[in-house]
Amino acid sequence: MNFGARRLTLLTATVLAGVFCDTAGYAAPHARARHPVATGGSQNAAPVHSHAAPVHHRTAVDAQDAEAISVHVSRQALNGGGGMMRHEMASHSVQTVTRQYIEMQSPASTALDMIKNLPSVTVSTVDSSGILGGKINSRSLTDSDMGILLNGVPVATAYYLNQNVDTENVNTISVTPGSSAIDLPVTSAAAGIMDSQTMTPSHKFGGLMDFSYGTNNLSREFIRVESGDIGNSGIRTFASFSHTHSRNWNGPGTNERRHLDFGAAKDFSDGSSVNLFVSWNHQFTMEPLKPTAKQFYNKKDGLGTYNYSSSYDPSNPSKYGMLNGNMWDQVFVTLPVHVHLPAKFSFDFKPYYVYNGGYTYNGSLFNGAGRNATIGQSGSAITGSVPAASYYSVYRPHAGTVAKLNYDPVSWDHMELGYWFDYQDNQVNNMYSVLQTNGSQHFPYNTSKGVYVSGQRYMPYQGDAGWKIHSLFFQNTAKLLHDRVTLNGGIKVAMINRWTVNGASATPRTEQNQVVPLPQVGISYRIDQHNLIYVNAEGDFRMPDPGSLGQVYDAQTGGYVGNPYNPKPQYSIKEELGWRFDNDYFMTDLELFNYSITNRLLSTSVYINNQAISSTINAGNQTARGVDFMISAHPWHHFSPYVSVEYLNATMDSNILTTGKLNGQTVSDLLPTKGKTAVQSPHVHASAGLTYDDGHFFANGSVSYVSSQYSTFMNDEKIPGYITDNLSLGYRFNSYGRFKAPKFQLNFSNLGGDFVRTGAYSLVSNAKAAKGIYGSTISSSGTPTYYLYPRFSVTGNISVGF
Repeated sequence: MNFGARRLTLLTATVLAGVFCDTAGYAAPHARARHPVATGGSQNAAPVHSHAAPVHHRTAVDAQDAEAISVHVSRQALNGGGGMMRHEMASHSVQTVTRQYIEMQSPASTALDMIKNLPSVTVSTVDSSGILGGKINSRSLTDSDMGILLNGVPVATAYYLNQNVDTENVNTISVTPGSSAIDLPVTSAAAGIMDSQTMTPSHKFGGLMDFSYGTNNLSREFIRVESGDIGNSGIRTFASFSHTHSRNWNGPGTNERRHLDFGAAKDFSDGSSVNLFVSWNHQFTMEPLKPTAKQFYNKKDGLGTYNYSSSYDPSNPSKYGMLNGNMWDQVFVTLPVHVHLPAKFSFDFKPYYVYNGGYTYNGSLFNGAGRNATIGQSGSAITGSVPAASYYSVYRPHAGTVAKLNYDPVSWDHMELGYWFDYQDNQVNNMYSVLQTNGSQHFPYNTSKGVYVSGQRYMPYQGDAGWKIHSLFFQNTAKLLHDRVTLNGGIKVAMINRWTVNGASATPRTEQNQVVPLPQVGISYRIDQHNLIYVNAEGDFRMPDPGSLGQVYDAQTGGYVGNPYNPKPQYSIKEELGWRFDNDYFMTDLELFNYSITNRLLSTSVYINNQAISSTINAGNQTARGVDFMISAHPWHHFSPYVSVEYLNATMDSNILTTGKLNGQTVSDLLPTKGKTAVQSPHVHASAGLTYDDGHFFANGSVSYVSSQYSTFMNDEKIPGYITDNLSLGYRFNSYGRFKAPKFQLNFSNLGGDFVRTGAYSLVSNAKAAKGIYGSTISSSGTPTYYLYPRFSVTGNISVGF
């Protein structure tokens, strides 16, 4: 064969390979990456609504001779910055970290640790073991305004993220800071969505083992076994178990966690699929105190400690560290089913169930004088103060399903009509039990050691709050001009019934019904193979905590009073305008955003009858505007840099209703907060990272800066700007026999050992006395408390596949 014929053969084969890869959902790293095909039908695949790029991508076609063409596939073709950024095609902002980056971090890390370099979020974590969670702030909002999802299903807030899944079983973590897909089971997503996607079981038998040991006596063991295809059934499964134990870096006590993940999948030849994911989590934790600013500076200057004591004092059990913690269980189940139907139809059904239950406990003194109190129903009388433990027992079932009919009338148009049902019930009982002489607890449900008053178990609070949501949604997506223009529009109508029941109150049940339309529209235009622009707009609704509907307990009178801060629902209108660029060397993502928020909901401390009560209030209207920018490079000589920055300007547009003193009388007034910077809204968040990976040795380092942020509505107390950093170093060895890719790595956090505050744990209206709009004197509403960044820590990990 002559040279010209060989060139023609190679060209023809290359074109055919490209056509085949396009059809199958593969993409060349930078030419095809401009318009990838969204994949579905597996847990680790990006859901269709995210418009994410497919997992596998063709990277090269090598001509060895006229008859030999090798097509190489890479999972990292669309990654930048070592997996700290991924090329996206959605008509809204999407910020994703991939498995490449996750694998370089400590297995004890949580999803919060993985996303903290994304521009749109600032993260507060309280320990380095991954057992205790933290908090997310995003564009002046919190994770209470965010849909926290696992495989597209709602789970608990960011503080409990560690309970959902083990890090080794996570493929990607995506944050859509300004939007939520219309078919997702959420309404409260003003701050967007954070969705972790788990792995899909392999078709081959295998597994993974790893062991970690680190600072604060951290020890962690993990094992995963994958069945591969079971006979000719096409069913494949995996199961994993982990155990983590660690001492608190801040204060006395230890934390322990046991976790189980299980997955099963089956794909059918017609494109139908079934996936099952189940997780179970059980943990005991000791909660450290969150300091005020004064306590923080005293500790930093060596003037004492604010924290719990490691020794028991029967006269002050509330300060004993072993009497401040919780026991918590969680079970998570989801079973998404995709069914291919005739006549261009398909059907998706995704049921889910999440159970949370356990109790939190605190040391206290119970005074039984004059109350006919006994230990046990007919035990010895309590005539004075006795050391006791106060328990908040929680039972929280959460279930729902999403059913969706899909129709593709033509190749360029896709329609979805769906229904979502969601139910959650939060049952809380507050009860007391006496302590052992050494301060140890009895089992809280041991009635013989429980505190009884007049023959009944003493429960000053018995609550039941929850909601039911029925929602219909419709969405249409059209691709025009050879897929260069994508138009997406839809609406979700949610019918919400929320209630609260207070068993000890004179008015035990309060409920409220609402019908909420949630429209959205998105447009993207692919200018050429390198440039894409998009615009997105949508409405969002957040209902207040159902518990805020009822009455609050007044410790001074022992009765219940109406909640004057009964908040209204929060509404948000959000707009985004973005531009993305990608070529053979680097990728960028630039986005402008604008939020208009009405009846902003915030958790804070308020005073009712001169008693500090933790409550949700309306903080008026709020506006947030800013810009996000990300840039990262594809690997160059094994190096991949990453930089992101956000500038945020968030202001309060209203004065807050309060009370003050005028001429010796208590009067209604307004706190002059209009025009103030919104709380928890740093103007600048910037991160930089650098990854080196030659296949054997790898390293990843990152540093983030967060500017100062206010912790009071009056802007009279704030957190100074701070810096966080992380470093990962590791080496992958060659496989040996049955042992696949043994790996050793070290992960360092807070290299300088800085002692800093990273976020507000509790907010207040004003830390100092202020003058109201109508001239009254408004007393301080308390002192904010704060999250602390864990001191220097190092974790070593050894892992091996089989």
